[in-house]
Amino acid sequence: MEKKPVDILFGKRNFFEFLESLETMLPEKGVKSIREILLKDSIPSEEKKRILSYLPPHIKCSLVSIRELDRVAGDKNHQGYVIIRTKQKSFQSQTWEQFKQTIEPGEGPILILDRIQDPGNLGNLLRTAECLGVNHVIMSDRDTAPISPVVEKSSAGAVHHLNIFRIANLSQAMERLKELEYWILATDEEGSEEIWDDLPDPHHMAVIMGNEGEGVKRILLEHADYKGRIALQGAVSSLNVVVACGITLDRLVNRV
Repeated sequence: MEKKPVDILFGKRNFFEFLESLETMLPEKGVKSIREILLKDSIPSEEKKRILSYLPPHIKCSLVSIRELDRVAGDKNHQGYVIIRTKQKSFQSQTWEQFKQTIEPGEGPILILDRIQDPGNLGNLLRTAECLGVNHVIMSDRDTAPISPVVEKSSAGAVHHLNIFRIANLSQAMERLKELEYWILATDEEGSEEIWDDLPDPHHMAVIMGNEGEGVKRILLEHADYKGRIALQGAVSSLNVVVACGITLDRLVNRV
């Protein structure tokens, strides 16, 4: 029988977020994808019992040396926790048709990502979004980093709790959101600093964040209903996209 290609899931927080999400995941992306679990041999017995409580009995869970984990994980920061699983062709990503069938009014805030190319940035954007109440993320399917194990680790397991859609035409996706009575907010250096208190309810909002170097495409900015600017006080004139996203979502969802 031909062996299916595998990849690894690694990092303690990502590891436990994956296990905790198994009940809600499709079996082929969740429990059926697991081939073996490798744990550092110094793991406390109570923690191993906790891990086994998530798993059916047939899944092999081995205690191994850090050297062996280093060998399996290569240069990855595994922290003593590795899952070997069937390689995911399109991990956690859904299609345009699924987007149209899934998104309903009042499920915001929704995050739209335009051409995020750095895996670390993408993972941290997903982590930030999930922490601030986002359930749906829409990404361009070109010039965007794939949902790789590195992204998964950087997201601290947030990918296991998000609906992620990869869409060829973000303008079309934004128009669909408007049909569902969502308002679109973009951050831009030419935007207003005064809009933050006057935005609609976050459940009816979508936020678009752009490429690390170029920002949001001009054609997408034209689809935005609001353009906000984050006031900066220092000598540096721009923020990392992850920081800008965190500030924007916080201002949106935690208004007094």
